[in-house]
Amino acid sequence: MARKLELDEAGWVNGRGYRKQVVADTAVLAAPGVFVQVVEMAPGESIPNHSHQTSREFYAVQGGRCRLVVNGESRRLEPGDMLLMEPGDVHSLHNDGDELFRLLVFKTNAATEDTFWTQSSPKSEIHNPQAQGGSER
Repeated sequence: MARKLELDEAGWVNGRGYRKQVVADTAVLAAPGVFVQVVEMAPGESIPNHSHQTSREFYAVQGGRCRLVVNGESRRLEPGDMLLMEPGDVHSLHNDGDELFRLLVFKTNAATEDTFWTQSSPKSEIHNPQAQGGSER
């Protein structure tokens, strides 16, 4: 039977430059290591460089705009954009817009202690793709 899943204002958890809420966990999805979460970033906030050893993350942009740097390549994310992060992809995000950025993240192969925070790039490198030798996408 179909279930409506909703966000709960009390269910948000603060992270490094963002807040997140799991909307469907492994129990709801009946799939170990799989969950769906919503991630939000306020204007001016950044999520530092990090990677995942085993997890794959499917991103679907729900609202706002954001600068994403993956393995040194910079791209602009806008509503409707979708992409896949593979294990080992070093990525960071910066909300350089003037509105809330909202991302739906479908995660597979998730495990505890799977997020590895790396030496964070200065914000100037997130703002300026040429500073990291990245290309604009």
